Amino acid sequence: MNTDSISPAPPSADTQAGAAREKPFRKGYRLPPELRDRIAAAHRTRPLLTMACALTDAVTALATAVVCALLLTSASLFLSVPVALAGCLLIARQLRALENLTHEASHYNWSRHHRRGNDVLGWLLSGLPTGGRLSAYRESHLRHHGRFGTSDDPDRRRYAELDLEALNRSSPWAFASSVLVRITRYQIGWLREVKTDLLASAGILLWSAVCAALPATLLGSPVTGVLAEVVWLASAFVVLPVLRLVAEADEHIYSDCDTVFDATISNVGLVQRVLIHPHADGYHTVHHLWPGIPHHALRRVHHTLMTHDPDYARRIRMRRGVLDTPRATTSDS
Repeated sequence: MNTDSISPAPPSADTQAGAAREKPFRKGYRLPPELRDRIAAAHRTRPLLTMACALTDAVTALATAVVCALLLTSASLFLSVPVALAGCLLIARQLRALENLTHEASHYNWSRHHRRGNDVLGWLLSGLPTGGRLSAYRESHLRHHGRFGTSDDPDRRRYAELDLEALNRSSPWAFASSVLVRITRYQIGWLREVKTDLLASAGILLWSAVCAALPATLLGSPVTGVLAEVVWLASAFVVLPVLRLVAEADEHIYSDCDTVFDATISNVGLVQRVLIHPHADGYHTVHHLWPGIPHHALRRVHHTLMTHDPDYARRIRMRRGVLDTPRATTSDS
């Protein structure tokens, strides 16, 4: 019997009813009326500032790759190898910053009133260097916001598949081990979710070859150019996924909550703000309450709420260190 033509059985009535009953988490927070004007004003976009941030991130990453390549071909291994490893971390951090600006573009936070320009700039200055397809990322990420906490939420699916809430934060070594045993499955799932394909990967290779390997070749030699490309690719495909996994695992706790406010964590420590959550990505509670507030206003809004809304200050879950257990607190960050 030929089974190729057999259609899958339709979902049962019980399955359909269960899906229909599944509702996203409610917001779980009410803004005091006297703060509404401040929140409304915080939605103003600043395209030139965001463009400057993206260009700074990209140029810093490219310059780091070139410098590392030059050192590897001209300095002793004792000096050049540690510098190159530190350089990979810096490049990955800058690429993570560019990914966060792609996230900003998905919410039209580059330019609210010029959406075509928002998408062109977001792809050209942040999506292209990181291999992000803005349309695919937007579709996935807006499901995270619109269907938060349901089985349609792609972030919650990854949390469940990889048991991200169970990352062992008892010590740096235990945490690193927990991350490394998950990293391959995480990266495969993330690439599948944002629909990164051969064309997007080719874009990364071409972009890095022109902007990193070529300048390194002109300043040094063909070997220098190859080394610049190797440093770049190691940063993009080895170090960056680790930073992204840690960042994503930092952001939510789904298991003991039923509201967006209570399930979202703000990561406000120095290491998080500088390395793991660039461009104020760590102020994630504010972002989930008002996704249209751009990156350059998130920290200011957080401090305003901490100062002027006792309910926000009392209930917000914050993590000040990578290994911290998030807890509600009444003190400012």
